[in-house]
Amino acid sequence: MIKVTNYEAKGSKAEFDVKGLDVKLLNAFRRTVMCGVPVMAMEKVTFYINSSILNDEILAHRMGLVPLTTDLKTYVTRSECTCKGKGCGKCTAWLTIDAVGPKTVYSEDVKSEKNPDIKPVHGKIPLVKLMADQKLKAEAEAVLGYGSEHVKWQPGVASYELKEKDTFHVTVESYGPLAVDELIKTAFEVVDGKISQLKEKIG
Repeated sequence: MIKVTNYEAKGSKAEFDVKGLDVKLLNAFRRTVMCGVPVMAMEKVTFYINSSILNDEILAHRMGLVPLTTDLKTYVTRSECTCKGKGCGKCTAWLTIDAVGPKTVYSEDVKSEKNPDIKPVHGKIPLVKLMADQKLKAEAEAVLGYGSEHVKWQPGVASYELKEKDTFHVTVESYGPLAVDELIKTAFEVVDGKISQLKEKIG
């Protein structure tokens, strides 16, 4: 019998004790949180102007690692989309960046006019510093992906440690694309903000 106690959630982090689970199931839960939940990330970046000190590849990599808000009710992965991966409004969100130096370009400078629900979770992630007269203009395609494909699609982390006998202390933390309770729901049934039981299949 699964028993969950001491559940406490604050901001992007949640902790609880669980009794009656073995290490295999807890590890499956940990892997599911890190690799099995789809979230949005910038995948393809087209640069129209980039006179910054960073080349296109490095800057595209930085942009890809910016956590984006995720709407799983509206978007599907490209592999599941009827457009067969070509890119449409069901599987792709478009974001733009248009900046002129001197200034530090932050994640908040990445705008989403076509898809206002998809935007950077954190606004003050530095991307590049532009000197006077340096310019940056680009468009990025954001798509759903999994942490098993690339770390930029990892929505959070989960860990566990043995507390006493067969009781484990579990910690789950979200990076922001999805609320922490959404990550917990990948393995546990959550009712009225409380964990009730383990789902039949996880991992």
